[in-house]
Amino acid sequence: MRVRKEGRQIENYIQKQLTRLQNRNISFEVVPNRENELEPRWEEAFAKDMSKSQKRKIAFKQCMGNVFSWGKIECLKEQRAIKAFDQQKKAGCYLIYAFNEEAIYIPKASRLKAKDITLIASPTDEETNANIERFVDNPGVTYLLDLYIVDELFSWTYILTHEEDCGPYFHKP
Repeated sequence: MRVRKEGRQIENYIQKQLTRLQNRNISFEVVPNRENELEPRWEEAFAKDMSKSQKRKIAFKQCMGNVFSWGKIECLKEQRAIKAFDQQKKAGCYLIYAFNEEAIYIPKASRLKAKDITLIASPTDEETNANIERFVDNPGVTYLLDLYIVDELFSWTYILTHEEDCGPYFHKP
């Protein structure tokens, strides 16, 4: 996978995600996300009612998940978000890493659970690690980039953010 930001470390974590999916017998393909084309689709599906001014105030372009962390759109948070994601019926879905020119497409995602997700991480922040371990069965990691998981119809989304005290979030309009 090619990454525009954070370089080799992020590429390594994405490779860990691919390996984790393989180990869980979840088939996938790496698909292009040239010029981050999936993000505008996400914006249209989940933030279309927000004005440009509102989006600017919450730094939406830098972090689309701010619509949830700033309380602009209702969503489920933390354990409730994980439970909703795990229980959501899934056909195909995308794993979209922020600022990445490729995404992971899972055509048959019915078995995909929160514990199957490897986070983009930096293993040095112990305080953040402790916070994340409360929510995800993946101890010892922290976020550097946001990860947006969305079904192929963009009818629901599950977000893991780069901020230790925000998320995860689940939203289904």
